[in-house]
Amino acid sequence: MFSSLLLLFLGLLALTKPLESSRRFKPQLLTEDEHFVAQVGDSVTLPCRVRNPGRRSIFWFKGDTAEGRELVMQLMSVKGNFLVTRQFQDSIRTGKLATAKTNLIINDLAPEDSASYTCSLAVAGQTVTHTLTVEGGRPQAPPLMLTALPTDGRVSVGEGFPATLSCVVTGSDAAVSWHKVGGGQVLSVGPIFNIYSVRRDDEGSYVCTADNGVSRPASFTFDLLVEYVDVEVDQTEIVASTDDLSALLSCTVKGSPAPLMSWYDSQGPIRQNDPRRRISSRGEFHYLQLTDMRPSDLGEYQCYGYNEKGRDRETIVVTAAPGPVRVLEAEPTGHGFTYRVSWEVNSLAPIGYYYFAYREMDSDLVLTTNVPGSQAPVSGSSTLYQSSTEVTLNSGQTYEIMVTPVSVNNKPGPTQEEAFRISVPLEPVEVAVATTNEDSWKWWKMSMTLLSRLPQVVRVMQD
Repeated sequence: MFSSLLLLFLGLLALTKPLESSRRFKPQLLTEDEHFVAQVGDSVTLPCRVRNPGRRSIFWFKGDTAEGRELVMQLMSVKGNFLVTRQFQDSIRTGKLATAKTNLIINDLAPEDSASYTCSLAVAGQTVTHTLTVEGGRPQAPPLMLTALPTDGRVSVGEGFPATLSCVVTGSDAAVSWHKVGGGQVLSVGPIFNIYSVRRDDEGSYVCTADNGVSRPASFTFDLLVEYVDVEVDQTEIVASTDDLSALLSCTVKGSPAPLMSWYDSQGPIRQNDPRRRISSRGEFHYLQLTDMRPSDLGEYQCYGYNEKGRDRETIVVTAAPGPVRVLEAEPTGHGFTYRVSWEVNSLAPIGYYYFAYREMDSDLVLTTNVPGSQAPVSGSSTLYQSSTEVTLNSGQTYEIMVTPVSVNNKPGPTQEEAFRISVPLEPVEVAVATTNEDSWKWWKMSMTLLSRLPQVVRVMQD
């Protein structure tokens, strides 16, 4: 700062108050005033030839009047170096300004370089002023003014809804174009940019650029935030375990802003404090653990996510497969070699039918039949089902029997770990037929009829 002020003081002193040289030969400025005309982008050399400069410094000024002139640089004629004021140092570094001895060179001319340039011989009070006119430049125009809506540039819109961005130019007829940050493609032309149905991948920054071909282009950046809710499930059907009467339901809930979620069954929202239905979450992952299940727990469940701008849900169907069958016995019926085979099974879901298969031990031929199931469990239980069927076997053979239950929703149970075996004797087994109440009633009526006729029989015998 001090050196700049010193240079300015010496330069002004050279222009206003010349001093008499004490030397025998006075310095003399040989160049005369001249008008230079150049084109934009060209270079021009402004001459300043000095005879007998001695130890005098030479100053270059820019400006039309003594009061309005700016000191550009000070040339030291003896050592050949020079000083440059701070505002012109960048021009020297970029090559915009240069010197050739005491001449000033201006490169890459621009319209703003049009001005008067004065070369001054320090102390001697001699000056030469050149006028430079640069032609072909674009006239300076006022900057473009943009009015953006929304003014803060932040737009939040729900997925599937429309979004409108506005960028209006005032005071000039300028073309407005739109592009997304990260993509060079022009998306739209005009002051209004519409997205009629916002998708999730539309989120990002959008720039409107106004250009009238004269002023420096102006731009404004909008930030578009897409608000959404997305619920996903890995499995739409869960088969509950009959062994421990449990099932685990899971879903993923994503969104912006962060959504809330709830679990629903056919009766409505599931309570957080239900001991048989435990709800838990870990970030965007949500779980519903069903324990100590009952047949009424089967059915549809919904994972429901929501925020201020959207909602989404997915349905999970909870079904159940029967457990393994336990064959209880195979009893002879008293009709030849026909046996009644009975079994039981636990199942949360009603049984549609049983797949009954049997074969002789020494044969590969498997005989099968479907036994109808039952819609209701045995009395006093909610999961125990019993059934039986009759099958005619060959005498003297040993059989293997396998029963597979199938629920009403076509979920088969596991196969038996071991087949049930029965050995058929060579002779049919006689079975005592118990007298039923109905047979007793018939016998009693017949007896009463005979007793009522007994007096008649006695009279006939007496006659």
